Amino acid sequence: MDFVASQFEANSEPLPRQDNVSAACVDVGATVNVEGPSAERRAAPPVVGLPCQYNDNCTEKEKYKSPSRAGLTPNQKAMRHKMILAVEWMVRKHGIERVGLLTLSFGVPGSGKGSYETWALRQQAKDWDFVQGRWHSFCTHVVAKRYEDWVCVFEMHRDRVWHLHVVVAAKEDIRTGTDISTLSNYKLPFRMRRGKHLRNEALAAEWRALRETACKYRFGRVELLPVKKSGQAVGLYLGDYLVKTYNVMPGRKCRLVRFSKRINKAIGTKFTIHGLGQLIYRTRLKIAAGMLNFREYGDFAEYFGPRWNFYLKDSIRWIPMPFHFLKGAFESGLAGAMLANYAGNPAAFLDDRGKAKLGDVSRELWRRFTEMTEESSDAFERQAMRLDDNAGDGPATPDDLQGDILSDPNEPF
Repeated sequence: MDFVASQFEANSEPLPRQDNVSAACVDVGATVNVEGPSAERRAAPPVVGLPCQYNDNCTEKEKYKSPSRAGLTPNQKAMRHKMILAVEWMVRKHGIERVGLLTLSFGVPGSGKGSYETWALRQQAKDWDFVQGRWHSFCTHVVAKRYEDWVCVFEMHRDRVWHLHVVVAAKEDIRTGTDISTLSNYKLPFRMRRGKHLRNEALAAEWRALRETACKYRFGRVELLPVKKSGQAVGLYLGDYLVKTYNVMPGRKCRLVRFSKRINKAIGTKFTIHGLGQLIYRTRLKIAAGMLNFREYGDFAEYFGPRWNFYLKDSIRWIPMPFHFLKGAFESGLAGAMLANYAGNPAAFLDDRGKAKLGDVSRELWRRFTEMTEESSDAFERQAMRLDDNAGDGPATPDDLQGDILSDPNEPF
């Protein structure tokens, strides 16, 4: 405190005398006295009369803030998380060079943005049933036939008009040789960001085919752009649109995300992390996997059987959790960051009691692991002895082999 007080006193010395005052600050319609701090305080001039100000009132672009996910239901959070996982899965499966983002807006091509036909169509596009019907028809006859996998997200504009974002997996490379930064720079005029030299042949062919067919389904703006950074970036970008739409229509139940059949089979919402409780359980499960030197979740089923979670749930819950999170910690990402660090090095966050508790969990897991491996080895020995007995009686018949296989309930066939 003494050091802070001394620094404050040193910095609070009176300002030096200013003999030269700029003409811009003198011409304010009042007497300026610079005789020092001991002079009599004069009345301050009106603020309106000042020709220059200390703050800047110019218009500046504010930093983007993601919409809050605090008001979403667990089902809505799970759907958002599944959509992000689906986009990342598409990029891993098909490659980032074949995945693109298709934007569809309602309009009558050739009639102009301010025409009566486009206005009447956009009034119809405020109806959810009308938008669903248009998308179902376009998806059935165009998207499902032209693209292998797709994810569709519905977004509502400020004027209550719906439009669609569809992540599609094209059959050819649409990214190599394409100037994505220029195509997505909406500050440039339309003619400068739509040149033929900015896109490769595969993307140009997609544009021609979509423009010829989309107008038949009452879509005026059709824009397909390759992925610029990564699948996760596209998923988070669409996730903000999804959260924004959920927030503006809180009481209405609409299925705002649609997936292709292959994605629904590959990704389910049963094990997705859409709450703080499941995130804590996954953190404990990751710590337990590190104790047993497991690399993936399939190792649990391989060594402990298909009901591994039932046998190990008590031991996993006994892993100490040194954090108490407040409301909003999961939505802001603070809980995820802290739990990720805790899973990487649990001992650094625990006291002596917590470390002793963590050691008890490790010994219990290894005890169960040893029991399961011993039971498995005994079962293999008994099966080998039965096969040797059958071999002494003569060649094994198909009925004998079938009986040996059916006797083991863990056999998949």
